[in-house]
Amino acid sequence: MTSIIPPGFVDLYTAFMRPNTELDVMGVVIDYLPPAKSRGSDWMSTFTLVDNTTSYTGEKVRFFRPNETDLPSFRSTGDVIILRNVKIKDWSGMKIVLSGRSSTWVVFHHSSIPRSLPDLQPILELSKLARVPEPNTYEIRYAITLCNSQDRSSYSARISQNSSTDAGPPNAPTSVVPGQKLKFSLIKDIGISSYYDIVGQVVKLYPDDIKTELYVTDYTSNGLLYNYEWGRVADDGAEREGDVYGYAPKTTKKNWQGPFGRLTLSVTLWSPHSQWTQANVKEGDFVFLRNIHIKWSRDSKIEGVLHSDRQWPERVDISVLDSKETADDRVKDVLRRKRDYIKKFEHQSKDFVDEVRGQKRKDKDSAKPLSSAQLKKKRRQERKEAEQEKKTKIAEPDVGSTKKATGRELNKNIACSYDSIPPRSLSSIVSVEETHAHITPNGSSCTLPFQNICSRATVRVVDFFPHDLADFAVRHKTSEFDNLSDNDDDESDNSDDPGSASASSLAASDSDSSRKLEVKWEWRFCLLLEDANPSMEKTKDRLKVFVANDDAIFLLKIDPENLHNSPTALVQLREKLFILWGDLEERKIRTRALQEMNANQALPKSGADDAKEKGVMQSPSRTPPFQCCIKEYGVKAKGKWERRFRMFGATIL
Repeated sequence: MTSIIPPGFVDLYTAFMRPNTELDVMGVVIDYLPPAKSRGSDWMSTFTLVDNTTSYTGEKVRFFRPNETDLPSFRSTGDVIILRNVKIKDWSGMKIVLSGRSSTWVVFHHSSIPRSLPDLQPILELSKLARVPEPNTYEIRYAITLCNSQDRSSYSARISQNSSTDAGPPNAPTSVVPGQKLKFSLIKDIGISSYYDIVGQVVKLYPDDIKTELYVTDYTSNGLLYNYEWGRVADDGAEREGDVYGYAPKTTKKNWQGPFGRLTLSVTLWSPHSQWTQANVKEGDFVFLRNIHIKWSRDSKIEGVLHSDRQWPERVDISVLDSKETADDRVKDVLRRKRDYIKKFEHQSKDFVDEVRGQKRKDKDSAKPLSSAQLKKKRRQERKEAEQEKKTKIAEPDVGSTKKATGRELNKNIACSYDSIPPRSLSSIVSVEETHAHITPNGSSCTLPFQNICSRATVRVVDFFPHDLADFAVRHKTSEFDNLSDNDDDESDNSDDPGSASASSLAASDSDSSRKLEVKWEWRFCLLLEDANPSMEKTKDRLKVFVANDDAIFLLKIDPENLHNSPTALVQLREKLFILWGDLEERKIRTRALQEMNANQALPKSGADDAKEKGVMQSPSRTPPFQCCIKEYGVKAKGKWERRFRMFGATIL
């Protein structure tokens, strides 16, 4: 015989669905710490509760009072407590039960609780404050039911709460009750015919009228899971054709988008979990799955299933977790493992691409003896390289002296990194004859669309874009990894161009781009550089470079913000850039004003007007040139790779 929950009370699961609301709850104490001083003037008691609606790990409670004697008094685990007028609140990134000034407690001690409900009114030994009313019959009978719903053999007496010698430090971690089985598990540790609680990220979601198939990963590997291989079509139903009944038209199978390997668990959700998931969960969400049953699938792999609870048929055992700054520590652990997986995948995929291109085969073949034809080809190549090296030495000036190399002194207010590397001319940086030539494994030659090459150059700025300096800072959506304390890597070096050829684009396998993330500001602008080395040519080489993210912060020493709403920051930016390019902005404004005036007058321009416009922009800058670093990379645009250049390593002092 069991007792139902008393009137006015809610179970712990329902309580956590109603945050910031005063509630009355009851639970079994499975762990507790001795009273300790809080950061303020109050005393604090920390303990963990379970009932029929929670996992075995329970829910954390913190109860505060000005005096230590007013805190709940426990004798052992297994005690049952009544908490009135408490709230569910966020505490250090997790939801816990917190007391208020009007909160009260009553503790039924485990040793006096019978192992079954008696027919007569039971008398239980309890502790409470004098002003708290006595518990009624409904509350006493429900306390007996709660205590006997758990494994009473795992309860044991704990240290005295009033002991100051054995209590240990106030911030000591909560210990696990001996014999208690913890259900929370990583996917790598799950086994057959058991029940587990799992935290992971949703990879795929396949709903229908009866059930929902959920593919979830916590980025740990289990040898009993299906192995998703990179570049192969998934054949276990993860990418299906049509619907299960064959009514919908068939669609072409797509490659599995990741994560690759034995990292993803398939979970079948039945009512009521299925309907709730279809309405509240989307791909990329982090979810908590409670009480998943692990079993064998038809292809002898493990899978999960989540049925309705017989005792609580309306309870939903899946919830969406926050992945921002207030995220659960388990969610942050998943994010860290995901970041490590992406880095590992990038490295492995690069090795695979190199192997396809024949780089590894070329290294192996270099150790083999060459034929006469190969020797002749090698000698021709060496002679060609020697001749090109001689031309380069003649064309490039001596860089031993800054004044000799540029014809004038460099800008003393701009410093450049890697000063031990001699600068190159812009023409040699743009040239593809030597650096981009490639010979395939079958002996044919081709020119690569780009190479990841870093160079140093002596230049001056002759133009910039956008025309308005207030547009140099743009809005930017943050990455999901930005909330990790140890995330200090720049994962998006090429973020100034959509579709840039960063290796992380290979691993953009998880469909979480649709999540609404916090919007921040970042630098993103373009400069037109002109070679400052002396040349006999009338037209000097020019190169368009992008400046963005950390490279721009290093250059300007100013954090990005909305410049349209911050006149002070805009003035500071204009003063910094004046050091970089002198009166370029003023000359550009005058040129644009002349162009607009001629356009408004709708009159044909005379040769004098045209020369006047050109003279404004083409007049030599009085600002000394400076040195900077330039890196080359690739961007995929309209299905083709394009070369791009980005400036870095320069800073305005």
